[in-house]
Amino acid sequence: MCDMEAAVRLVRDRTPTYVLRVGAEAGGRPTSDLRRPDVTTALVDELGHRIGTGEARVAVSTLFLGYAARLWCLALGTAELTGRSLDLDPDVLGWSSSAGTLTLHCSAPRPGGTPAEEVVDRQLGPLAHAWSRWIAPGALWGNAASAARGAGTVLGPAAMSLAEEALAHPLLANRLDPNTHRRASCCLFYRARPGGYCGDCPLTPHQGFDGRDRSSIRR
Repeated sequence: MCDMEAAVRLVRDRTPTYVLRVGAEAGGRPTSDLRRPDVTTALVDELGHRIGTGEARVAVSTLFLGYAARLWCLALGTAELTGRSLDLDPDVLGWSSSAGTLTLHCSAPRPGGTPAEEVVDRQLGPLAHAWSRWIAPGALWGNAASAARGAGTVLGPAAMSLAEEALAHPLLANRLDPNTHRRASCCLFYRARPGGYCGDCPLTPHQGFDGRDRSSIRR
C-alpha cells in the first residue's frame, strides 16, 4: 500500500493519455462547475469545433465519455493501490480545458469511498442530470459503463475486478452485455468528423466492424 498522493502519481504514470496535475502544480476550477449550462455550452462548442460536429449531443457524449474515463482511471487505480478510491469531491477536484480536452487537477489527494461511490454518486450522477438537456441520460450512463470497463482494461486485472464490482451499481447495471461487453446504447462518435466505431459499439456486427479507434482523439 502507498499513500494517496503517491498512488495518484502512479496512476498518472500508468495512464499517460490523460493529463493530470497533482499537488502544488494543481489548480483549475472545481469540477462542480461542469454542471453549469454556460460552462458546458462553451466546452461543447470548443470540442464540437475540434471534432467536426455541429450536433451538441455528439460533443456532449464525447466530452462525458472522456471525463468518465479520467475519473474511472483515478478511482480504480487508487483503489487498487490503497484499498480506497481517491476522494473525488466535485467542489475540490479541479479541471481546466484546452479546446474541449479536460485536464484534472488534484491539489491535496485524500482517501474517499468505493470507486462507484466516488465516480457515479458524487461526480457522474449530478453531471448526467445537468447534461440531460442536451442528450438522453441513458446514453451517458452507457458511456460511463463503457469507460469503467475501458479503465479496467488499461490498468490491468486487479483494477478490472474493481471495475466489475462498480458495474453492478444500479445506474450502470445492464448497460453492457454480460457476455460480449457490447453496449446497449451508442456514444454517437461515428457522427463526428473522424468517425469510426468502438469495439463495444451496438451499431456494428459482433465481427467485422471497421475497428477505427476513437482513443487517439483526445476528449
